[in-house]
Amino acid sequence: MTAAATPAGTPGSPEPGWPGQPGEPLGRRPLIVCDLDGTLLRPDATASAYTRRTLNRLAAAGVALTIATARGMPSIRALLAGVELPLPVVELGGSYISDAVTGEHFVNHTLDREVTVALVDALAVSGIEPTLTSWDGTADHVDFGELGNDSVRWFHDEKAALGDPRLRYCPDFRALARSAQVVLVRLAAPHDDAERVGKLIAAACGDRAAVLAIRNDYCPGWTEFSVTAPTADKGTAVRGLRERLGHTGPLVVCGDHLNDLSMFAVATAPQDRRIVPSGAHPDVLALATDVTGPSDADGVARYLASAYLAETAEG
Repeated sequence: MTAAATPAGTPGSPEPGWPGQPGEPLGRRPLIVCDLDGTLLRPDATASAYTRRTLNRLAAAGVALTIATARGMPSIRALLAGVELPLPVVELGGSYISDAVTGEHFVNHTLDREVTVALVDALAVSGIEPTLTSWDGTADHVDFGELGNDSVRWFHDEKAALGDPRLRYCPDFRALARSAQVVLVRLAAPHDDAERVGKLIAAACGDRAAVLAIRNDYCPGWTEFSVTAPTADKGTAVRGLRERLGHTGPLVVCGDHLNDLSMFAVATAPQDRRIVPSGAHPDVLALATDVTGPSDADGVARYLASAYLAETAEG
């Protein structure tokens, strides 16, 4: 994937060159920002024909809609095949804001080099195998190692099944940490070892990285850790996206898990909506303005169709 990037974390002012903004800002139109896993996707990590059709109908009706996900662009494209995404999307949990067609990064947040080196060295000493997502100035890479546990194998194999061109074998993570622009360090631990690994990460990174620990429903028994730059979160990305697109209207955010909380924190105006599928994490449900049907019944897509396409939820 070809990519170019602006300096990290500099939202700037509305720019007509951004996709989906042909010379005029979004203004007071509602802007809908949707998570994928657990929200638009079903529990088997697929988007139903109904959901994909609804997203296209929303776009055709002039509804401003985009995606904010922990996934990378190749997965977004594969899972939403046939869906038009004219606005920039938030990928890797806020590390990038990117063009959904070309993959160009308009904003990126890379990890501090010293933090990356300290973390990767600590993981090597402890025998913990990471996966690093990096950018070399031209292309994105997902660097994997020996695939020595169920979690890293799942992470690799899921991307391979989706045809992810970023996958690349790395024989030496310590060398890569000292040379690459790393945006994400991903690792996992069995649930009963997660507390120890969390403390190891905290000791290596201090307050110079954001760390998210989530139990991986796709790979039972494992807690997944994502380590990113402190400014790489969905909330920061959504704020920057709104500013870039000149958006001053209602913000509608749809999510289900802990990495969506920062996005919910920026949707607090009286006209904003926080849409959550039933079965979501309790902390997210507690902030919902609207709770939909479950993800396995396309609850969020049905809500959006009912609210923005003037049809019943069964549409």
